[in-house]
Amino acid sequence: MRCFKVNILLIILTICITLFAGFEDRQIFEYKGTVYEYSRPRLPDPFKRIVPDYLEYAGLFTQKNSLITYSLVAVSTAVLIIYDQELIDEAKDLGRDLNINSKDMTQSFITIGGIPVFRGPTDLGSSLYFLGDGWLHGSIMTGFLTYGLIKDDNRALQTASQLAEGLITTGIATQVLKHITGRQSPYRSTEEGGKWDFFPDQIDYHEHVSSYDAFPSGHLATAMMTFTVITENYPEYNRWVKPVGWTLMGLLSFQMMNNGVHWASDYPLALAIGYGFGRIAADNGRRVVSDHDKTAVRFVPYYKNDAIGLGIKYNLSIK
Repeated sequence: MRCFKVNILLIILTICITLFAGFEDRQIFEYKGTVYEYSRPRLPDPFKRIVPDYLEYAGLFTQKNSLITYSLVAVSTAVLIIYDQELIDEAKDLGRDLNINSKDMTQSFITIGGIPVFRGPTDLGSSLYFLGDGWLHGSIMTGFLTYGLIKDDNRALQTASQLAEGLITTGIATQVLKHITGRQSPYRSTEEGGKWDFFPDQIDYHEHVSSYDAFPSGHLATAMMTFTVITENYPEYNRWVKPVGWTLMGLLSFQMMNNGVHWASDYPLALAIGYGFGRIAADNGRRVVSDHDKTAVRFVPYYKNDAIGLGIKYNLSIK
């Protein structure tokens, strides 16, 4: 059902992008000596990059730094699996001490044809859990889109497009892994640490989703992707965005253990997936320009309606 909600948001984004699909202007943003060029996103951008993004992500495993990172992900996941049950019990004890509800108290606020399309929080516990919900990240995406349209700001428009791209790629990746690993959620577990049922019967999966979809955490992967796209595009605000973002993801991670949705070992790979696809989306939506590219005004050949001449091309700076 959460995937359905995200799809609705992506459709809305697609319609909105058509409002500015025909523009050609580019804008420049400079930060600490690095200059980025942002072009206007086009209607198909978040969708046509899906396959190339996965190919690029797969290519990370041929890079030394990425191999080290994913080795750490594998080791940390293995260690956490050993202590998963103990960590879940401690999280629930802490939740009781802090009077944070361990039950999912989200409530349907919008229903279409008897199908709930929006479930929102009603207390502190469900509010913490909502930090990873597709509706929240879709709303952030829509906020950047709205600001970009009003202010004619390509950086904001590209951020919205990148978030749409990341929602698609991250969502597909986590869903595929969930359907492969078939790990029980803590509140459905029949044994300590939750049973793993690799390549489960897909009919049974869809009939009893929570008995198979714990690994990895889609909520945390989506949150990490959103965090990465924003910090990559708005580095001048990272002094406060990073501590706030990490704190919110920490609270989300705690609550998903407190309400029995995820184990601690569901998190390392989720963070790696979210960061990887967020970084790829951000890099796709901008390019580093040279000093020659930064020239404010340039003369370029011009040809239209059988007329030949010189045209002026210029970049608009974003301060």
